[in-house]
Amino acid sequence: MTSSKAATEEFYEQYKPLVDALLDKHALEVTVHDLSEVSGFTEAFIVAIARSDLHAKTLRDTASEKLDEMRLPHKIEGEESTRWCLMDAGHLVVNILSREGRDYYRLDSLWGDAPALKFSDQDE
Repeated sequence: MTSSKAATEEFYEQYKPLVDALLDKHALEVTVHDLSEVSGFTEAFIVAIARSDLHAKTLRDTASEKLDEMRLPHKIEGEESTRWCLMDAGHLVVNILSREGRDYYRLDSLWGDAPALKFSDQDE
């Protein structure tokens, strides 16, 4: 775990099960952005990077199952996209991106002022 900003462990703790599930499925990177002070539409923004189209589907299914376990109803947009899938759970938005999608959309740079914690696959 590396800290890209001074995000609080307390804030992150509520999203740890989801982050752990994505890392268990070997997401290349998972970043948790704390938007509670800078956004009016969501509290947390998670970005996970997939290795392939099949891997993106696996990450999407894993995140959806974990959101269900966390009792967070969600909508999925971009389910068939090879670049970006967005899962909107209200106060939490989960983004599954391909490497190409990460470079194209540059979502992490949108929230550069917000505290964030970045995690990497330990097997990488």
